[in-house]
Amino acid sequence: MRTGIAVLLLAVTLSGCAPSAVHVSQHDPDNLRPTACEQAWTRARQSEQLHKQQADNRAQAWTQAARECPARLDEATVRAAQALTASQGGQTNRQTATLRLVQAAQRLDPLAKALPVELADQAITGEDRSGFELSVLAARKTDAAWMLTLADAHTAAAQILAGHSKHDPRQGVYPTTDLLAHPDESTDPANGIQTPTPALIEMDTARSLLAVGRKLNGSAGTIRTDVSQNAKSHQEATSALIDMVVAHLSMAMNLGYPATSSALLQTPKH
Repeated sequence: MRTGIAVLLLAVTLSGCAPSAVHVSQHDPDNLRPTACEQAWTRARQSEQLHKQQADNRAQAWTQAARECPARLDEATVRAAQALTASQGGQTNRQTATLRLVQAAQRLDPLAKALPVELADQAITGEDRSGFELSVLAARKTDAAWMLTLADAHTAAAQILAGHSKHDPRQGVYPTTDLLAHPDESTDPANGIQTPTPALIEMDTARSLLAVGRKLNGSAGTIRTDVSQNAKSHQEATSALIDMVVAHLSMAMNLGYPATSSALLQTPKH
């Protein structure tokens, strides 16, 4: 599919968790409370003990951990998406996953206002290109109304993000050579996994937004926005980004991207 990829390995499984790099001190000599990140990460780790029927609660806990721990955005969002995928007997209902993505796209306005130009271009182009690719694939199938809905969600996301950008980087039409050569199944360049092509499109979109999120992380652990924006604006921008990433990851897993093995996330180079 797309070339020029740097690979980031996240050892994430549904059945177990690697030791957390976030340390929560129980006996702080200075009597300091654990940070918001430490508390959120601890709650998310504890949520892994919940039954499958409570998978939505696990997803919410990991989503909150992503908001509070931007340095661990990739791992937390992957875990949240995995929990959503497990919430209905191991596979999220496609209609539910699509609705989640449509709703997340409609809430991108706070993020659009916060993005500097270069990152806005990356986010906009990623969504627009994915919408185009899904539309091309849908045209080749007789029963692809769901894929057109998904393509429209990507296109709408690009439109909202472009609405606050100083210029519009959307090309509308993108190269299709690789796409048409592998319309049904593709190899993920990040890890060699064979996966349905629509699933890889969703995964690539999530990775592109994760790259944006990592670059937006400020020294204080929050999204960098204009100095005139208040704490609520920071929080809304963060939440909008995370919800969209989780929606893309969940959709990718629903479409056939492996959900139970370790996750490999890549950051496209630009």
